[in-house]
Amino acid sequence: MKKIAKIATCLVLICCFALSFAACSAKAVTVTINDSGTKTEVEATTGMTVSEAVEKGGLSLGEKDETTPEKDEKITEDTTEITIKRYAKVTVVKGTEKKEVELVGGTVEEAIKKAGFTLDKNDALDADKSAYLKDGMTITITAALKVTLTVDGKTTEVSTSAKDVKSFLDEQKVKLGKDDTVSEKLETPLKNGMKIVVKRVEFKEEKKTEAIDFESKKEYSDSLSEGESKVTQQGEKGEKEVVYTVKYVDGKEESREKKSEKTTKNPVDEITTYGTKSDAPQDNGSNEAAQSNDNSANKPAESESKAEQGGKTVVSKTPIYDCDGSGHGYYEIKYSDGSVEQQDF
Repeated sequence: MKKIAKIATCLVLICCFALSFAACSAKAVTVTINDSGTKTEVEATTGMTVSEAVEKGGLSLGEKDETTPEKDEKITEDTTEITIKRYAKVTVVKGTEKKEVELVGGTVEEAIKKAGFTLDKNDALDADKSAYLKDGMTITITAALKVTLTVDGKTTEVSTSAKDVKSFLDEQKVKLGKDDTVSEKLETPLKNGMKIVVKRVEFKEEKKTEAIDFESKKEYSDSLSEGESKVTQQGEKGEKEVVYTVKYVDGKEESREKKSEKTTKNPVDEITTYGTKSDAPQDNGSNEAAQSNDNSANKPAESESKAEQGGKTVVSKTPIYDCDGSGHGYYEIKYSDGSVEQQDF
């Protein structure tokens, strides 16, 4: 029994020695774990597997994930970095087309290529092309639109991935003034073939000196014979200062509205004097004619009185004799308001 006990004790001592030797022979190694661009440093030991080192770094590996070095490979003194390549099954969408692809350690750009899609210059992505894939993610490609833009006198066809008119103008670095107009509302979604016209609108105040026309007036005088006339006062135009609000569209005047006006020089009326003196001889006809003349002479006076009461005055009274020599005729009476009246005698 004592012999057996001694043998067992020796075996235990041998095992402890082996373990101590192994522990003493393992060395610490600092390893950098690169997980899809995210780096973590781990204090591993030689002889540890890659999977164990990854787990010690607080990371886990999926069944389809891959590593470099491989998962079951041992850590050595020369091991400085472990690269993890993640498995991902993703969906790529462009327009009405949709495709699913699987990659290990792939990027967005690689997934698009594997799905059979191409990226045009102005196509838009909802993810960075160089980003690593994540399992279950969806990558959406928005195809570029062809839009015609007219602004500042130039018309160009532009490829764009903008979603609405406002973002398109921002993309094209078109700054709108407070009065500028756009042919489409800013919130309108862009469509292929859309035409967008930007008009530069500016309002300016302008002063102008304008003429004021004079009036032509008539006067009557017995200093001139009937049928004669003479300009006794020359007309002269006046002046006024007018302020306009002028609307310019793309540098051209579109409309103007009068804002104010002020007379700076009054006009002078033109006056034309017409003769009322009659050169016809007096008729010495019968007493009846003379009496008729006397009676008739009173009529204009009565009319004049009525006229003055109505607010107008007699300017002239011209006798018109009958051409048959009978002594009968009429007076042509002109009033200050320009009206004319005939009275028989």
